[in-house]
Amino acid sequence: MNAIEKASSDLNGNTQDTRQDLHRTIDKVADQAQPLVDKVATRAHEGVDQVGERIEKVSDSMSKASERLMARGKQLGAACQRAGETGRDYVRERPAVSLLIAAAAGYGLSKLLGSRK
Repeated sequence: MNAIEKASSDLNGNTQDTRQDLHRTIDKVADQAQPLVDKVATRAHEGVDQVGERIEKVSDSMSKASERLMARGKQLGAACQRAGETGRDYVRERPAVSLLIAAAAGYGLSKLLGSRK
């Protein structure tokens, strides 16, 4: 065997050894990284669950607030309707007094708005 063949054989042997060492190192790193990957995945899932729970709580709160607001709106609408009916009844029962009140209110508004010139 000449020197070139020996060098080539040594190079192939070293290459094989290096490849095997690199494969073992990669496997070792992968084995060590797996628990870290699992831990990160678990924390990510927990974070998503926490965000989901908070969104559900906010949604529930908004739903309850909306229901209360709708109930208040209905109450206000009913109160306005009662006030309108009361006003109509008052005008029907006392048309002269109602006309005098309307005239006085109109005169007062004209003085207020006319004095701003």
